[in-house]
Amino acid sequence: MHQKIAVAALFALTTSASAAFAQATAAPVVATDANSAIVTNYVVPGQVKRASDKAQGWSYNLTLAANLNVTSNKDVVGQLEGNSVLMGGSLLTGIGYVKDRHEWLNTGSVTEAYSKTPALNMFIKSNDVVDLQSLYNYFLSEWSGPFARVGVQTGLLRTERVTPQLVTYTNEDTGATRQSTRLRVSDSFQPFTLTESGGWFVQPIRSEPVNVYARAGLGGRHTFADGALAVKGDLTAAEARYTVLKDVHQGGVELFAGVDGKQLEGKLVYGAGLTALFPVVNNDDTDRSILKLTRVGLAAAVGMGVFSWMSINYQLKVVRDVQLIDDVQIQNALLLSFQYALSSPKPKAADKPLPPEAQARIKALEERASLAEERAAAAEARSKTLPAAAPASTVEPVPAAEPVPAAEPVLAPVTP
Repeated sequence: MHQKIAVAALFALTTSASAAFAQATAAPVVATDANSAIVTNYVVPGQVKRASDKAQGWSYNLTLAANLNVTSNKDVVGQLEGNSVLMGGSLLTGIGYVKDRHEWLNTGSVTEAYSKTPALNMFIKSNDVVDLQSLYNYFLSEWSGPFARVGVQTGLLRTERVTPQLVTYTNEDTGATRQSTRLRVSDSFQPFTLTESGGWFVQPIRSEPVNVYARAGLGGRHTFADGALAVKGDLTAAEARYTVLKDVHQGGVELFAGVDGKQLEGKLVYGAGLTALFPVVNNDDTDRSILKLTRVGLAAAVGMGVFSWMSINYQLKVVRDVQLIDDVQIQNALLLSFQYALSSPKPKAADKPLPPEAQARIKALEERASLAEERAAAAEARSKTLPAAAPASTVEPVPAAEPVPAAEPVLAPVTP
């Protein structure tokens, strides 16, 4: 009972802290409430490492996660009267192929979350992300070689901004206003971002506790967001401003650096990556410089496994994408997840070599056994060259003598 209460309290604490942190650092609503996967990850989950360290052929993994938080308040001081529900789920899958120097990694993830509060007696989408990645590496050396990568990020469902009261929305570009309690922010699969890149990768530090890797090359980014809205303003405010987004196309030099690893026997997992795209080619209709339009993204995550089926995870995403929106986009997520994982069998680990002293001892014993076998063979050969021994003489048995009968006892005369 105490364990169940502790888990429930921890779950409520993580979800409440997540909501408070997200509200304190709220970014403008960009298509999917600033929760879309807008950070370009050059390395998909399952970091790049030497191809010979991985199982040859195909491999796969599948992880399902779910979260749920229910809170009911009645006459509680400082809390809204009513029920609050937060629920969500995610799916992460990966398929890889390794053959000699070739490595092909593919990952896909879908994350959905909905919430309902006493202020809004309806479920509202709070997270909707689809992320697909495909990465090919060719290892010219144990830690370096060329790469090619393609990625897709979008949202599955239509996004709306729902408020408990009537809000006046003002278009920052035209000054036009409108009032509504429900504002369409984006349609399904909007924005739709396609990224591609190619170049050279290096991984100078390769270990389970710490992995350091970097990439450099040419890349492109295409965000189809024409008609979607970026809204500025708190959900409780009576007024808000919005900007109508346009499609963005960029191409130029891309740089990436990242680090990840595992600690505490794999229970603590962490990772961070920083990327920059210098858009030498772009469709910006202003006279802003390349440095001004440079797209910079930071992604960091840390997870702590409580049990094999439960973990606490925190994720931070920060994006500066001036051509899409002037404001810096920030997303924080803190969540307690219940998960189920399925993966291909791990290859059998090779036996560790014996210490040099043991190997020398075994070699000495083998040499002694070999010499003993040689001596036994020589003795057998010599025995075959000796003359045959004379047969043993046959002696007829002497018949046993007849037994001599025992003499009768002589009794002395009895004198009366």
